[in-house]
Amino acid sequence: MLKPTRRASLALLAALTACGARQPVPTPDTAAAPQATAPAAPAKPVSPSLRLPSQVRPTGYAAELTIDPALPTFQGVVDIDLEVKETTDTLWLLGRHLEVKEATLTVGGKSVALTRHQGSGDFLGFVPASPLTPGAARVRIVYEGRLSDREVLGAFRTQEGGDWYAYTQFEPLGARRVFPSFDEPGFKVPWQLTFHVPKGNVAVTNTPVVAEEPRADGGTTYRFARTQPLPGYLIAFGVGPFDFLEAKPSGEKAVRTRIVTPKGRAAEGAYAGKVTPEILGHLERYFGMAYPYEKLDVMAIPLFGGAMEHPGLVTFNSGLILSKENEDTLNRQRGFYNVQTHELAHQWFGNYVTMAWWDDLWLNEAFASWATPRIVESAQPTWDAPLERVRGRSYALSTDSLVTARRIRQPIESEGDVVNAFDGITYGKGSAVLAMTESWLGRDVFQRGVRRYMRTHAHGNATAKDFLAALSAEAGQDVSGVLGSFLDQGGAPLVTTRLDCSGKVPVVKLSQRRFLPVGSSGDASQRWKVPMCVRYGTGARAGRACTVMEGESAELPLPEAKACPTWLLPNADGAGYYRAAVDGQMLARLLSTDSRHLSRAERVALLGDVQALVNAGTLPAADALGLLPSLAGEKDRQVLQASLDLANVLKPSVLSEARQADRERFLRDTYGARARALGFTPRAGEDEDTRLLRPTLLWLAGRQGRDPKLVAEAKKLAEKWLVDSQTVAPEVVDPMLAIAAANGDAALHARLMTAFKGEQERKKREQLIDALGSFTDPALARQSLGLMLDPSQDMREVGAVLFGVSNAQTRDVSYAFVTENYDALAARMPEEYVSGLAWVGASYCDPVHRQEVAAFFTERNARAPGGPRMLAQVLEGVDLCIAFKAAQGPSLESFLASPKKVPATPGR
Repeated sequence: MLKPTRRASLALLAALTACGARQPVPTPDTAAAPQATAPAAPAKPVSPSLRLPSQVRPTGYAAELTIDPALPTFQGVVDIDLEVKETTDTLWLLGRHLEVKEATLTVGGKSVALTRHQGSGDFLGFVPASPLTPGAARVRIVYEGRLSDREVLGAFRTQEGGDWYAYTQFEPLGARRVFPSFDEPGFKVPWQLTFHVPKGNVAVTNTPVVAEEPRADGGTTYRFARTQPLPGYLIAFGVGPFDFLEAKPSGEKAVRTRIVTPKGRAAEGAYAGKVTPEILGHLERYFGMAYPYEKLDVMAIPLFGGAMEHPGLVTFNSGLILSKENEDTLNRQRGFYNVQTHELAHQWFGNYVTMAWWDDLWLNEAFASWATPRIVESAQPTWDAPLERVRGRSYALSTDSLVTARRIRQPIESEGDVVNAFDGITYGKGSAVLAMTESWLGRDVFQRGVRRYMRTHAHGNATAKDFLAALSAEAGQDVSGVLGSFLDQGGAPLVTTRLDCSGKVPVVKLSQRRFLPVGSSGDASQRWKVPMCVRYGTGARAGRACTVMEGESAELPLPEAKACPTWLLPNADGAGYYRAAVDGQMLARLLSTDSRHLSRAERVALLGDVQALVNAGTLPAADALGLLPSLAGEKDRQVLQASLDLANVLKPSVLSEARQADRERFLRDTYGARARALGFTPRAGEDEDTRLLRPTLLWLAGRQGRDPKLVAEAKKLAEKWLVDSQTVAPEVVDPMLAIAAANGDAALHARLMTAFKGEQERKKREQLIDALGSFTDPALARQSLGLMLDPSQDMREVGAVLFGVSNAQTRDVSYAFVTENYDALAARMPEEYVSGLAWVGASYCDPVHRQEVAAFFTERNARAPGGPRMLAQVLEGVDLCIAFKAAQGPSLESFLASPKKVPATPGR
């Protein structure tokens, strides 16, 4: 078991023993001579506990690293130029799993030895013989660090095609694993990096190479240009036998753009190379300034989740950025385009202007998430980015309904809080609140505010107050009251509307309280300052009225209405970050209203609010589910997807055993005909929406509904695919394997397992892992989980099997496996993933299992990064499921037990 341990700190200097003349022995007849005493030992430095002290700041770094990706350690030398602002007796840095060999301080041209002191956590203290006084200094540290084959944070290594590669991921707290440094976002300074690498390897980092020098051992020394001011978390590098795909130069400055891939895979980056310069151009036009860095490399990293926005070296999971042309899919291409838009938006939001501290992470992530649909909307107008935003808003509102959900601007009180900040609240809620603000103020005003913010804080750090000031200046009003009510408290409002036509002018009666799902312990009395617009109509006439609702209740007159409206939509364009409630009669009118009156975005938002009302217990689940058959043939993919989200109220965990088969029957009766008509084989001339919808409907009707025709065909195709993967269209491989495996036997499991262990290609290995996690036979699911304990397998790859098995049908298997093997699993997993093991209990919906989950994981998650909040959300989810089952269970059971007449799907 490889478990990182910290090196013991150097001992402090021993106290000096005083020397002097022998002292006379005192007698009663003579006065005792004073005793010579040893001077007191130097006081032990008091360690910081969360943030570095402010007495010393870096002004620049120069680091040399000797890296052989085939070895588990690397050697480093870092020189840090310092500005001592206040006298201090200890220089504090951050370092983790680093063995310091030597540390020297240079002040005024003189070298001073330093004594190392291990502080609490990751704090490294360096104590000079005499205190540091204000002025310039330089510290040099010689050390050794780890190239982990377990982690995906810090510096880690992996094999691809028989070759070793070294990569990095430093956000949020990983730079300290490679450099003893001021690893906080507020310390933003230039870096100069040099790498010594063995023969056959290349080094890449944030800046262009300025010199390549041959080494006596046959390797190469690469010296790179100095960066612009950057915090440590934005530094990145890779070492390995890379291939490079030259793309078209990007942006106004025509910076060199390359796709960096493992050896032999450059051609797979063709799509990324094509669209990256396009995306950067769109962003430059929005921000009104050129890309601020010297080059743009985009590097593929195996076994790495997601992507990261490092200036000059954006990194991506290899499966997201690379694909052979004959294996590519629309879903992957759109996924890459959206994520690359997010990462390149960070070149301004986060890189050019960086948050001062982690409590303002939203200034990075919420803005990049908001920018994605804003840019894609104009760059790819047929992709429905505005509707994707509305669906994303609904997901964020669901997350935000938990009392354990964070605030957007959550105080940071521990390293665990930093880890927890990377969640659906920061990204999803933050993005939705910004979109609401933009709709309220107007796009031009919002864009001017963004540009002012960028100009004012160029290459520096900023806070929420700084952004609100820039936006207020352009808006001509103080926006902090509205935004602050959403940034600094958790939850979201439920706005209830009632149309009152008793006076001369129709009036919308408004009230607000916190939206809470049934069974929640939250406080409903919270209030927000809510920018909102309503739409209303009579016949062919439609109108719009807007306000900022500040109190518990308000009135919104409709002076343009010529008569009492026949319909009232509480959230025009789905732009507001709130749930909307109308009375049952008005809801029925809206749902039956001709779609020419409601926009597509409004229909999507309304379906999200219907689901929320079911979760709150105010709308019977049967009434909501009764909408699904008529929506099953919906031609608009976005509206259909929103209706499929509504189908999630039919979770197996809330149903009795007797109703499980009825649930499957309802899903295949409702969606099976359309799924079978689409089939597993794309047809020539199909539009992109059809190709994107096919995998979803196949999975829903075949995997969830167990449609017998789809199951039989999936099994046949799985056998063909195992012989020749080209026999199945790439876009249906995942649902096909999931359907076949969920209904598969031991023979199919054995074939898939053999294929996985013999497969070298990363993409196929990932597809096989997903398939092995889809078996519903308990014994076969247990065999799949055994991969996680196999020392010949990389846990960073096979760990995905756990969350496939953690479904309602095999949850007992995954829960037992984790609780029986917790220590072994935790020792093999990346440490930042350990807290996620608690999610094996998330699909339970009864008090007994809830108690078991709490008892097993409470102490264990307390030791894992971000673990306490993770477990709290799991337990709250179980509590809410229990309450939902009690409130809506009878309605669900009655609905499923009754025969349904499914209308014919239109358009076929």
